Amino acid sequence: MDPKWFLVKTKPRNENKVFTRLIEAGFESLFPRIRKKSRRKELPDVRPLFPSYLFVRFALEQLRTIRYTRGVAKVISFGPEPQEVGEDIIAAVRERMDGEGIVALVRPPANWKRGDRIRIGEGPFAGLEAIFLEELPDRDRVVLLLEAVSSFRITIDKEQIER
Repeated sequence: MDPKWFLVKTKPRNENKVFTRLIEAGFESLFPRIRKKSRRKELPDVRPLFPSYLFVRFALEQLRTIRYTRGVAKVISFGPEPQEVGEDIIAAVRERMDGEGIVALVRPPANWKRGDRIRIGEGPFAGLEAIFLEELPDRDRVVLLLEAVSSFRITIDKEQIER
């Protein structure tokens, strides 16, 4: 059994529960979070950096256990096998996390137009090029078209973009 890192999609707002369940079951997991201003409270809320996603380290033989953990929607796959997340990506995420799992982000200016080529500077997609599609209503996140293995849309916080 050679454990590797994979991306696990949780059911909406189940990240904390799934993270706790997987840690208690003995799986190494990463759950990066950010502090975000709350409109109702003075103190910032702690929210997932990647809503509905966790990084989990497990051997392929344990895939069934992960898939059937309560709160897990699926393990991200391209084809029949789960897509492995590189150690370099995990190291980049860990490097930006403090002891509580909080990631500090810097807010860049947002003057992108649809079709602009963007370089992602933070998070698991750091270093990759993407195409800007739209800014989301909360004005803190954007939708990008990522052309890695195949083209797919991702939603990330603006703070993760370099240019």
